[in-house]
Amino acid sequence: MSARLHLVRHGQTPSNVAGALDTALPGAPLTELGRTQAETVGDELAGSGISPSVVLCSEAARARETAGLIAEAMGLSTQAVPGMYEVQAGQFEMRTGAEALLAYNRVVRDWLEDGELTACLPGGESAHDVRDRAMPVVSELRESYLDNGTDVVLVVHGTLMRMIAVFAGAVPSQWALDNRIPNCGVIELAPDRGGWSCERWGDHLGRPQF
Repeated sequence: MSARLHLVRHGQTPSNVAGALDTALPGAPLTELGRTQAETVGDELAGSGISPSVVLCSEAARARETAGLIAEAMGLSTQAVPGMYEVQAGQFEMRTGAEALLAYNRVVRDWLEDGELTACLPGGESAHDVRDRAMPVVSELRESYLDNGTDVVLVVHGTLMRMIAVFAGAVPSQWALDNRIPNCGVIELAPDRGGWSCERWGDHLGRPQF
């Protein structure tokens, strides 16, 4: 089996519990449940037969902490990767309640359902902004690790993970919109000729059927 990119969402945080749009760095740490989730996915990855050389992560505190617990299970070190933070909420940062969540989700729907890639929240990011910062990193990981037979584990964020999978051409936009990623859920992407295929989505083991 060829080397693959394993995108892992961080574990639960107090902001997740409160329903707060926590997207700016450094962000909240993990809850006790979040740490348990990270340990569980770490044990799963350690027993899966993959062979990363390091556990990579975004610079957010929750991603660093999740990556550390995964790395401990796998006997590896961790390394933060700039530019892989969550899709930014702009002026809605750390707001809770239906209005803020609906506004954030509406922008993601504009991108994935309507193809309006320039849409953004006030002070936030467009889909073009997200693509321009994230996809060069994905390309570099493919060239530096996957093409040399080394798996990659990269701990990042739920909305960013879905957008990466769409930008990579690995899943349909509507699938990414309809299927959110739970805390410590995994998206597994495999190089497929010049593109990518999706071999796992969220907590669904096995290749998803679109």
